Amino acid sequence: MSDLVITSRPLVAEVLRAVEPYVVFKRQHVKVALRMLNEIQPRATPEDFIRWAREVDAFATLNYSKSKRIFAVDVENHLRSKGLLAPVTTPSELNGGMGSSPQGKLWIP
Repeated sequence: MSDLVITSRPLVAEVLRAVEPYVVFKRQHVKVALRMLNEIQPRATPEDFIRWAREVDAFATLNYSKSKRIFAVDVENHLRSKGLLAPVTTPSELNGGMGSSPQGKLWIP
């Protein structure tokens, strides 16, 4: 077993596309990684960045990793501490505790 560290997103995508037809056990990993690589763009909004961080957390559940130490909640807390995210107001707070959004749709955290 060996590890290869590639830091270039285009090169990672190229390698994944090259090995994709031959992958048997980690096929889901390759599909998810290619999809995520296509979605992630530079100069993202903080909200997009958090969404991607949550997807990375979900992707990490496909593997056992004892070295993963930063999670989406950590990213969100950091962005909030820098004032890059608006404070969260739940729809129930906006509606006087009724538990639905201002548009009348059920809010699910």
